[in-house]
Amino acid sequence: MDESQVVRYLDRFGAGRPVPPDVHGLRSLQLAHLKAVPFENLSIHLGEPISLDPDALFAKLVDRRRGGFCYEQNGLFAALLTALGYRVTLLAARVFGGGRLGPLFDHLALRVDLDEPWLVDVGFGEFADEPLRLDERGEQKDPAGVFQIVPVPGGLGDLDVLHNGE
Repeated sequence: MDESQVVRYLDRFGAGRPVPPDVHGLRSLQLAHLKAVPFENLSIHLGEPISLDPDALFAKLVDRRRGGFCYEQNGLFAALLTALGYRVTLLAARVFGGGRLGPLFDHLALRVDLDEPWLVDVGFGEFADEPLRLDERGEQKDPAGVFQIVPVPGGLGDLDVLHNGE
């Protein structure tokens, strides 16, 4: 993402550039993004072509002021964070619903490494408003509720994010 795109993306959701890249800036970026860019999967239902190419994502979310689903929003947000100097890793995730896990790779979340690792997700309809400490196993209070990251029983290092105990 080039400098002009960074400026336009930050303008899209009314955020300033955090200097230096720190957890306070990360919190404000995530919250500002969540308030301005909606979760939206209309392209899927309308049969529109879906592209995860960064330029196509930028055109959709910034130029056309649309929303997007997890791969679109978190993918573009990762590019923004990287351009701002954050260390970002894409995380394959699965959604738990109807008493079972969804298919592999049905969700994308982000790990942002500062002094501690943080879980960031701007593309999941209902999630934390602020980044969650990825290495914290106790309850984490957030404006959107109480979250807890716990190991999946019998998992191979997999983690589950509980929201208000569920």
